[in-house]
Formats: sequence, structure tokens, C-alpha cells
Amino acid sequence: MQAKLQKKLMNFYLLADLPKMLHKVPKNFSRAIEMQNRRVQILAKRAYEIPFYRERFDAAGVKPEEIRTGDDLTKLPVLTKDDLREWMASLKDRPEYKDWICDTTSGSTGKPVSILFSPREKAYMKANWYRVMLCAGYNPMTGKMMSRINMHDVNPGGQDTFLQKFGIFRHAFVDQYAPESDVIDRINEYKPDWLYMNKTELMRLVLYAKRTGKKIWHPDFYDPISEKVTENDRALFIEQLGPGIIDSYGSAETGACMLRLPDKDYYVVHNDSFVVNVVDDNGQLTRQGRVIITPLYKTDLPLINYEVGDRAIMRTSQGVHFITNMEGRLNDYFRYEDGRVTSFFEVTPVIAHCPDILQIRFIQKNWDLIHVQIVRDENAKMTREELEEYLTTSLNKIFKKPFEFEFEWMQVIPPDKNGKLRMIICEAG
Repeated sequence: MQAKLQKKLMNFYLLADLPKMLHKVPKNFSRAIEMQNRRVQILAKRAYEIPFYRERFDAAGVKPEEIRTGDDLTKLPVLTKDDLREWMASLKDRPEYKDWICDTTSGSTGKPVSILFSPREKAYMKANWYRVMLCAGYNPMTGKMMSRINMHDVNPGGQDTFLQKFGIFRHAFVDQYAPESDVIDRINEYKPDWLYMNKTELMRLVLYAKRTGKKIWHPDFYDPISEKVTENDRALFIEQLGPGIIDSYGSAETGACMLRLPDKDYYVVHNDSFVVNVVDDNGQLTRQGRVIITPLYKTDLPLINYEVGDRAIMRTSQGVHFITNMEGRLNDYFRYEDGRVTSFFEVTPVIAHCPDILQIRFIQKNWDLIHVQIVRDENAKMTREELEEYLTTSLNKIFKKPFEFEFEWMQVIPPDKNGKLRMIICEAG
């Protein structure tokens, strides 16, 4: 009954939650960290009342009162996707959750994961997305937003909601699977102030625009979501869509937890609503390692130390965590027969320093051969043969053993079945 009532009040909750959030990246983070610590302590107490988490606390020998800061959360074990998948499967068919919202991830790191949100939690997640826009300088109350169609959106492309009829929270949708020219025409017709799509979907449009000369409306802000944006990607997006690129990092399970603004080279955590830690293989805080996220608003069915599958580099200043580099997915590795690996992060400079490369994907066929799918700028300084030589020579200086390369030249690299594009696919082993 409570969840059913919450569902009816979701827009009210959204409007109530949004003013409570920090709408600007603070110059002084003391207030944000105070809010974070207070909510961490509330979360720990509530989590301990849930059997799933009580077992995890007890197994780690940790009491709720020992969790007082975001860093203290690392005293508890990491929550893997398999852990979450199994836990959610045990809950989602229970009668008490029939009015909850069940989202499903794209499955980019394996099997899709279903996750339950109470309507109250989902309203906060949506309000947090509007907060991201406010931090960037966009006003969701008066601006025009456009996004890809999402299976979780209610009636996408249908009639405006009550608020939208009055010019508030306007949100139009575009069919991301339509032909490139049609998608661009729809964007140009609507002229959004804020545009967001999966990075691969947006990349398909800008590659088409570059190839054909078709102009795309320059939104004040645009956000290539759900995938790592490389420096080559960023340069191409700015060329075709203007300077307003926003890099909002998060996941379907957690919501948007960090933001990189156009003039910055690092991500700032929304500390009032999230804890983002980087840990080593033992779950201890480290400078370079695995990203784990704890959304502090999710207290009905918490996600504590949720491992999203990415690696990152973190710096800490006056007790505040900043992410300086996103290294990409844990499974994006070149692998060797002896068990060693090379990450995409290690080969990034080779690609980033070559503007002739617009898009690239590596498919490691075996221990000796890498198949390269590549899109070349038509106005490139280097020929195909010169690019092949450049990549072969430069990459083999980085790899722990030399590889053979075969190249497949393309106009656009097709996404994976989930609509995203993995940079490295390893078929060896």
C-alpha cells in the first residue's frame, strides 16, 4: 500500500528532493562531506536491519556504529553484480515488491542485472539527474531536453505531462535506431538545450555528420552516457556538436554519481548523495583500482560498495575524493597466455595522439592476433597504410609481447547488441 501511494506521489517527491541537493560544484566541500557522513551513518543503521546486509556486516565483524564516514564503508565487502543479481532474484517476485520499479541493465559486462527501486528511491534518482543538469548550468524547469527512447520511460514520445504543458521539465524523445539523417532532422527540429544518448548512438550521428557534411544542432549541453568517452571521442563530439560536452558518470543501478564539466579534466562526486571509492583487490582504498559506488539515497534496498566494473585513478584532497582518470571496464584487457594483461588505458596515448583516428575497436582473436576495426578521418594526414604501420609499431612498443594486426576499415563501427561499444573484445583463452 505504501509503495502504491509513493508511485502516485513520484512527481511530488522529485520536486521536493531537488531543492535539497547541492546544485553547484562547491568550492568548499565541508558541507557536502558533513551531509555525506550523516547519510552514511543513517544508511549503515538501516542496512543492518535487512537480513542480506546483516550477514555481510556480521561476516566482516563490523557494527553499524563503526561506519561513520564514506571511507569507513570499505570495512564492508564489495557488492558484485553476481551478488546483486542473486539477491534481486530472490526478492522481485515477492508480493511486497509488486508496486516497486524493476529496472534492467544493458548487460554490457555480462548478464543483465535486474534491480528493484521503491518509488521513493526512483523519484530521488530522477531528481538527481536534474541536479546534474543544474550543476552544468542547465535549468530543467525552463529548458528543453531530448534523449534516446528508454524502455523504462513511461509513454516516450507521447503526450506532454501536466507540468510539461506549462513549459516545465520539457522532455522530447528521439528514436536512436532510426536512420542517422532522420535522427539528426528530429534533433534539428526540436533544438534541445540538453541532449543525451548512449555514447555509441551519439557517435553514429557525428560520424555521419562529418562524412556527409550534414549539420547538427549545437545544444547548450550534451551528455554521451553509459560508456567511456576517450579524448578522441571528445574532440570529435566538440567538432560536430559544440563545446557543451558533459561527462556524467554513473550506472543504471546507482544513478549519476559524478560529473566532469566541459572545462575540467577530472570528475567531481555528488558527495551529498553518493560515496565513490577506489579499492584494490583486497577492498582497501587505493589510488588506482576498482570503482565502487554507494548511493546514499537508496536506503530501502541499499547498494553498499557496488562494483560497477570500471577502473579509475583517484586523488584525495582534504578528505575529498576526485576521479582523475576513468580507465574503462575491467574486462577491457588485452590478455597474454601467461596471465598478464594490458589495459585500454595503457594504449590510450597512442590513439589520443592521432586525430586521424575517429573510432576504433580491438578484437583479440588469439594469443598472437588482434583484429582492428577502425574509422579514419577522410581528411586524414596519414594514409591507411601509414596508419596501420603507426598503430602496429606504436602498440607493439607498449604490449608485453608483439602481436600481429589485421585491419578492417569502416565508415562506422556497429555497436554490440546492447547498443554500446566495447573498446576491447578478447576472444583468446
